[in-house]
Formats: sequence, C-alpha cells, structure tokens
Amino acid sequence: MSVQLESISKSYDGKLFAVENITFSIPGDAVYCLLGSNGSGKSTLLNIIANIIEPTTGQLTINDHSYATAPLLIKQKMGVQSQFNQVIGELNAFDFLSWIGLLYNMPQPELLTQRRNLLAYFFEEEEDLRKPAKTYSSGMQKKLAICAAVLHKPDLLILDEPFANLDPVACHKLCDFISAYRASQRIILISSHDLLYVSKVATHIGILHKKALVFNDTASHFTDNVEGSIDAALLKYLNPPSRDLSLIESIV
Repeated sequence: MSVQLESISKSYDGKLFAVENITFSIPGDAVYCLLGSNGSGKSTLLNIIANIIEPTTGQLTINDHSYATAPLLIKQKMGVQSQFNQVIGELNAFDFLSWIGLLYNMPQPELLTQRRNLLAYFFEEEEDLRKPAKTYSSGMQKKLAICAAVLHKPDLLILDEPFANLDPVACHKLCDFISAYRASQRIILISSHDLLYVSKVATHIGILHKKALVFNDTASHFTDNVEGSIDAALLKYLNPPSRDLSLIESIV
C-alpha cells in the first residue's frame, strides 16, 4: 500500500486556496499524522485522499491507481472516519455495522465475527448499543464510526480527529488498536489536535501551515533539536505570534 500526492491544490472559488501545491508520499506500514492549526487544510487534504472532494489541480495515486481509472478498487481497500456524521441515527450499532458490511460485500460469518469483536472492544454496555444511534452520546457515535471504518479491515484507514469527544479510557484503547492495526503494507492516516495521543501512535508527521506542507518526516525526526515535548516542536513550525499577557490581565 502506498499513497502519493503530486502538487495537490484545492480552491473553492478559483482564488482562495484551502491547500496549495502539496506533494508528499506515505509508505506502507505507517501511521501518518497530519498536524496544524484550525483552517490549515488538514480535513480538506484528508477529504481529497478519501475522494469526498476533488482537488482543483494535482495528481493523487493510491497503490499506483487513481480515482479516475479505478475508483472501486481504491475504495474497497479504504476505510474512512470523516469529520461528517456518518452514523444513521435510526439504526442501532449492530444494524448499522451490518449495513456497512453489506456495502463491502463481506461474507456473513466474517461480518458477524468482526462486528462482535469491534463492539466488544470499543464499548462496555451492549444494552446501550441496542438503542437507535441517534440516542448515543457524541463519543459513542465517534466510536461507532471508527468501528464502521475498520469493519472490512482496509489497507488504508483514514481517521479525521478520531480522539475528539472520546474519554481518556477510549483514547488509550484507540491508541492500542491503531498500534496493533498497523501492519506490513497498511497505512493509517490521522488528522488530530490531540498531541498526547499523536505522540503515542505516529510513525510519520506532516505539518500544514498557511496552506503548505512545512514538515514531512518521521516522528523521531520531528522532535530533533527541540527541547520539550511534541507541542514545543509543533509551535516551532507554526510560529505563532508572541502572547500578549497584558490582554489576559485586562480580561481576568
């Protein structure tokens, strides 16, 4: 499995670009984490890779295939948990995952086994899962969306802010799952602001800043020559303006 982006740009009105001239590749056996400030283009880039939106310019290839020539072949090997609400509120967790399994034409025994194991791992109370998904908390809906994304064991797994709305126990479970799921030739692509959990799972890191990719390397190189934790390394690349402490004093 491999992902290659060549000069990818996305403009919504012909003038304002969300991302501009992005070029990088992701090797197999990688957990690639996209970092950046709000509005830096992380979700836009993930949505382009997932074919939720199309780039304005540039080329995207996944396993040497493009969406123009082999869209089904790519999507059969991909799982996506996006920023959009993917859960069907009228279905309970069991029925929703069964529906997802039918979309991917999973054999019934495999579907039932995978559904049971995923729900047992990510959830504690089966009784709650028998209720319509629209009654679930935001955290429960997020976990169900993640289960749906990995149900068919995709080779490319895309997770957009997967740790948001999850409690600390669920976040640690997800970290353990991501580390175990990463196997030869599998790629996990994550966008997240949760640096604590990114530091636990990332093998590669990319930083988007002002529509451009300003860092693209291994996680170990990310913190080279930087004192402190991963957030100190991130601030080095984002270069935020100096904090005006006088404003804080005037507010409080």
